[in-house]
Amino acid sequence: MNDLAPPPRRDLPPGRHQVRRAHLLTELADSGAAPARSPRPRRAAVAVAAFGLAFGTAVAIAVAPGGSPPAGPSPSATLNVGAVEVLNRASRAAAATPVLRPRPDQFFYFESKQYQYGRTDLRRAWFSVDGSRAGLIRNSETDDGVWTCAGNAAWKERENAAIETGRPLPVDPADAPADCGNGDVRVRGLPSGVAEMRRWLYRHSNGDNPPDVQAFITVGDTIRERYVEPETLSVLFAAAAGIPGVTVIRDVTDLAGRAGIAVGQTWQGVRHELIFDAETYAFLGEREIVDMKGTWRPPGASASPGAEDVPGEHGDVLYAAAEIRMAVTDRAGQIPPAK
Repeated sequence: MNDLAPPPRRDLPPGRHQVRRAHLLTELADSGAAPARSPRPRRAAVAVAAFGLAFGTAVAIAVAPGGSPPAGPSPSATLNVGAVEVLNRASRAAAATPVLRPRPDQFFYFESKQYQYGRTDLRRAWFSVDGSRAGLIRNSETDDGVWTCAGNAAWKERENAAIETGRPLPVDPADAPADCGNGDVRVRGLPSGVAEMRRWLYRHSNGDNPPDVQAFITVGDTIRERYVEPETLSVLFAAAAGIPGVTVIRDVTDLAGRAGIAVGQTWQGVRHELIFDAETYAFLGEREIVDMKGTWRPPGASASPGAEDVPGEHGDVLYAAAEIRMAVTDRAGQIPPAK
């Protein structure tokens, strides 16, 4: 049995260029589900109506026609040998990383450089290890931040009222809201075998894309601003190697300027990529780019759109994120020392 909720949906309606204040991108469900992670745009076969992203909340599992979720890759699709090799090397690199063993009262710290909506920012996020205390998210170096505070109705009412007036509540790391938490960011309960993990990716993919496309996207959704132990991350990358339609682009540079190699899948003119270090194969981050030349059509899927339906010109970057570091701190707002 796995006890991890399905990854939150990351669809955005075509043409959406702005969102409400950052706290809406990081809002938690009052149920205490997994916290919001960094938002990113995504094209989908059917766009989400209105702003129903439900970041950090569990949503319905995508169900294939016929009433049952897809169990695995398209049987008629072939695999790209280069992509399989890169993901298998990434799997071995992940397995060799040290295990973090924080105390329950500490915080996971995630630092990343992100590009979206035409701007690049440094994002910092602190999430309570056991999920029992409020987390803190700062979406830029000048941002005071927002608390991820699920379970405290009075606090939420105050925060919503402040948003309506255009005067967000001040954020003081020494005075975090009480009686609320950020949910559990530890990825636990996933399968330990590669075949089982691949089936998990197909059964826990939330979105309106074809199964092979959604399963690949779910890899990134599962690990984004979550702590995944090395053994599980290794199995996850190995499972991704069996997803059809994934190809390699070498000699790429991530948002932090690091040399990388990208494995990605193009669907309807947009390519979603996972980027790994060109030498060590450590995971570096993600990006989405307009790709009018490499569009892949999964078996049984509809035709790709025309150029007028793609949000940009060939090669345009729609979203990018470079993971800078992950660490453990004693409190929200504390910057860990540089290594």
